[in-house]
Amino acid sequence: MRAPPDTLPEVHLDASLPTDLGLGWAAFYDVGFITSMLMILAVTISLAALLAYHPTTRAKATTIEEIEQPKTFIMYALVGAIIAIIVKVQPSMALVVFGIGGLMRFRTNVGEAKDTGRVILVTVIGLSCGLELYVVAVLTAALSWVLIFVLERDTVERVVVQGLDKDTLQPAADAYGAALRQLGCTVVGQEKRVKKGSLAIIYRAPRGLDRGQIEARLAELPSDTRGTYGWDG
Repeated sequence: MRAPPDTLPEVHLDASLPTDLGLGWAAFYDVGFITSMLMILAVTISLAALLAYHPTTRAKATTIEEIEQPKTFIMYALVGAIIAIIVKVQPSMALVVFGIGGLMRFRTNVGEAKDTGRVILVTVIGLSCGLELYVVAVLTAALSWVLIFVLERDTVERVVVQGLDKDTLQPAADAYGAALRQLGCTVVGQEKRVKKGSLAIIYRAPRGLDRGQIEARLAELPSDTRGTYGWDG
């Protein structure tokens, strides 16, 4: 039952509260807002990394997707924090952000999950610019650039060796592992299939090391352990 118009309580806004928090270029002089935002993002990334790189789940990772999954968790946590900041400053944007997320989820093919996270992130940055939340946009872009640089400082790949027999399977695994380590790679896991005579090695390659350099080193392996190799993905 609705109350009569003359009995509705009047809402008085506190004139001392800022109505343009974080808006415009002048917001870069708002040290309190910038400090608060940086703390929010720092805590978000720290807590997300704490769960994403949990030793129990990391020990069970056997595929490239599972090994790379923590990057996706951190990126999505960052997206969530930025959206919360935007909605806090501009509550009316809640439905807009929800609509954009739904459109991108069901109408756009952007590849891997971590790529989806980056697409949503740049969309949120663009949304911040449109709302004149330049502090949010600039700090998010800068922090995201550093974060991507750190998370993508090395790549995870999977080399598959075929044409081996059961007697050369283990020597081949040792030879390939040693060759990759000599190039500065970290062997994350191995999978041997005796019946198929194949070997799969998942390794983490340092920045600057390309497949051409790896192929040159693998070509030096003895022919009986080299088999036929190629990259999966």
